[in-house]
Amino acid sequence: MNHHRRPVRTNHNLLAFFLLVLGCSALQPNAMATVQDDSLPGEAAMRALGRFVGEWRMEGITAEGRASGAGGQEFSARQSVQWIDSGRSLGISWTVTMDGGIEVSMGRSRITLDDAAGAVLNVYSGREGGRPFTGSATMIAFDGMAFDWRGHETSGSGASVNYEVSYLTSTTDAWVVDFIPTCIDGTAGPVPGRFTWQRVNPFAERLAMSTELMGGWNGTYQDQQGRTVVSTMEITPGPGARSLRMQVTDEVDGVRTLVGDENIWFDAATETLQSRYFGGDGIVVTGTMTLVDRDGRSVLRDDWSGSDEFGTPRSGVSWMEIDGDRLIITFSEIIIDGKPLDAEACAGWTMEYDRRN
Repeated sequence: MNHHRRPVRTNHNLLAFFLLVLGCSALQPNAMATVQDDSLPGEAAMRALGRFVGEWRMEGITAEGRASGAGGQEFSARQSVQWIDSGRSLGISWTVTMDGGIEVSMGRSRITLDDAAGAVLNVYSGREGGRPFTGSATMIAFDGMAFDWRGHETSGSGASVNYEVSYLTSTTDAWVVDFIPTCIDGTAGPVPGRFTWQRVNPFAERLAMSTELMGGWNGTYQDQQGRTVVSTMEITPGPGARSLRMQVTDEVDGVRTLVGDENIWFDAATETLQSRYFGGDGIVVTGTMTLVDRDGRSVLRDDWSGSDEFGTPRSGVSWMEIDGDRLIITFSEIIIDGKPLDAEACAGWTMEYDRRN
């Protein structure tokens, strides 16, 4: 994976110490990437690296360091890890982008179980601030949770650094990197640091308002008999915060009734947000959701279709909007058994909820 490659030198969780720089002439960088040792991690460690397969992200604030540019700027990094040859070779690519979309670093890496070297090797290259860099590292230890590496990197300016780095994995959704430079040849080299990569959550990325939606909501309306109905909506996250469950109940004269349950999730096959609603009265509809910018605010549109308890088809377009502590659900189109409702009838389906503290 992308070792210490953090060109903006973030101050995110930096270790509170600096190492004494050793004499570089005492080290043999080339030997570090090709060392052979029967005790070095092999096939088991290479297979275990499969836990990193997927998409990852990191965010932080730049600090003064080797890279050009002032500190205090927001940045984001993305990393993709995929098997090239399952259990034997991983391909990695990464980019670092400043706030505003300016790409300041990119690179590619390949981690391979090298039979000739008798070790797991990582060879990588890329560009940082317009200058190329190359590097290689050897895995020197693996205890089931931490992968320890020793490597060497050379930049396009001729500066080089020997380093040790660890990937610590205690969960499948995050990993911590500890980077320690052990010998720097040149000025303004990298500093020791600790930082964390988080697994990309495609649901949260595509439905940024999901965290705003979560919680309890209350609303009232008058039914056809003129009674006051207290409607309650509970929105809770699914496993891994990769979906939402929305449950609605109505209470009239102290009697509570389940109105329906709706699930919203990201479908990887179609790369779309999907919804499915099961009504207490037998209505079942499914939909495709998209975020739409309306008047400078993100609004969730749901194009849905299904049938009622008698099999009568129905479809429509609904909108969900958060305005401060209010949740508003409106309908711009409702078609029942092939007959569209007019605008006034659609407006009658509007529901408004207040966030419950």
